Amino acid sequence: MFARRVMNPAVRAAQRTMSTKASSINGKGPFDALYNTLMVSNVTYVSAVVAGAVVFEVVYGKVTNSIWDSLNYGRLYHHIDWSQFKSDDDEEEEE
Repeated sequence: MFARRVMNPAVRAAQRTMSTKASSINGKGPFDALYNTLMVSNVTYVSAVVAGAVVFEVVYGKVTNSIWDSLNYGRLYHHIDWSQFKSDDDEEEEE
């Protein structure tokens, strides 16, 4: 334990460099292009987060509404055929 505390700073830096190089031997990862595109500046990052939230909300809203409509088909107000309830007596009530 004492040896770790006293370890030469150059040795620690070399170990850190070796671990970093070992993780990037296979080349660029799948998210490197995305990271380089969206993390260019703070404005770009915040804009991407806001745009992603809006897109997610629209897609999520449409999916949940379509599930709700399919599970409750025929029970909702906009599914009712109001022409079945129209009677001829409605026109004569104006007197």
